[in-house]
Amino acid sequence: MSEINILQIVKQFNRSDFRRSSIPMGLVSGWPCIRKSGKTLALTIPYFSRTPGKDKTAIYPIYCSATILINNPDRLIDFTVYPYQTEWKGIDYTKPAGYFKHKALEEVRTREEYEALRGQLYDYYDAMAASILANKPFEREQEMIRLFSKLMEPGHFPQYLKINKKFYGYFCQDI
Repeated sequence: MSEINILQIVKQFNRSDFRRSSIPMGLVSGWPCIRKSGKTLALTIPYFSRTPGKDKTAIYPIYCSATILINNPDRLIDFTVYPYQTEWKGIDYTKPAGYFKHKALEEVRTREEYEALRGQLYDYYDAMAASILANKPFEREQEMIRLFSKLMEPGHFPQYLKINKKFYGYFCQDI
């Protein structure tokens, strides 16, 4: 893999047979998590449901996640359904975890503005993955922290921490 494109990897996985057969179609992918897996990197993609409303979109608790290898997105290394995990007991999946858009995004007026911020965050993901694989420092770390902290849904943040406290706890601050 010459140039890493995390968003394309997520999109590719979302078109996979596994995604279509094992993850309910009403679920959308959330912010992925990058972690080392041996000599390569793995990508954990969380999934949740949402219901558009008149003023805001209700977002429900994270239901499941799939972990794949970045250099081989067709290789599933983990699939977890959270309502069946002990540490996720007590979460009510019938009630929203929060609403989009949250307070930190109040000045974002259009879908295009949000998509531009989302695209910028995925650029940071790409740069971070490339830095890790090249064994070099990630020079855009503070920029990624600021943007990720702005885009992270506060209602989902405790669940993201359960998925990977090290990654999300570091890159999402002041939630």
